[in-house]
Amino acid sequence: MNTTTAAAKARVTVATIRHWCRYGAVAATKTSGRWDIDEASLAYRVTLGKKATMDRFEITESTDKYGRTLHTVSRTDGTETDFRVYHATYLSREQAETHCEFVNRTPAEYHIRKEQHSGRQIGTGTGYYWKITSSRNEDPTDLKKTLDLNHEIKGAWPAGTRIVDMLVHWALQHAEGAPKRIAEKAERDAIEAAESAVREVRAAQLAELRRTRGELATPRQVDYILRLLAARERSGEGGGFFYGPKDRAGIEEMSKADASSYITSLKGDY
Repeated sequence: MNTTTAAAKARVTVATIRHWCRYGAVAATKTSGRWDIDEASLAYRVTLGKKATMDRFEITESTDKYGRTLHTVSRTDGTETDFRVYHATYLSREQAETHCEFVNRTPAEYHIRKEQHSGRQIGTGTGYYWKITSSRNEDPTDLKKTLDLNHEIKGAWPAGTRIVDMLVHWALQHAEGAPKRIAEKAERDAIEAAESAVREVRAAQLAELRRTRGELATPRQVDYILRLLAARERSGEGGGFFYGPKDRAGIEEMSKADASSYITSLKGDY
């Protein structure tokens, strides 16, 4: 869909849609100067925006014992235990506004904190940076991003981009990819669980064979026989005084003595 249709669906301005396209906040391609926006991606971006506005935050001011004005980010409903605004008190109004805007524009699992660089800072930097993290337990890939407070915005970022815009962009981009990452992890876990169950059954089978037949072929023997069989297949050689299985499962079920004879036959050491 074009930017006009997308703006109507998302109930935002066309400029906002173009901003999302440039940032990658929605999946879109540009052809001949016009944006073609993926409808599913736009719908998900709108969902993220709605989720982000469920909890609203504001800045309150107070004075410390030294007479300095403190700016504290807090929830409008008075909740004091929200981790997103833990230690969110600043001497700088600008920094408090960055924190406040970030938590108002991103889903609840994204957090921001002002941190101090360890050791001596080189250059004219402030020595502080913003750190954003995520805490969605089922997401296998956490978001960990940092940005210096005095970062110079350049490169591909659109004109007028602020530090808070960059921080919000990273959080929303990460959030948009979460469903796919979670689904892929669930699939990997299911495959791993199935393979684990097969290994357990196989281990039980081999244990029963050892009980009835005695010592079985060692893993080293099994691997060596498979390599010798592969070499014979490449060379076209055949024959020998001992014939045995050609697959791993069958070789694993051989006795240790038979495996040794099989190796000797395959090598031609007789």
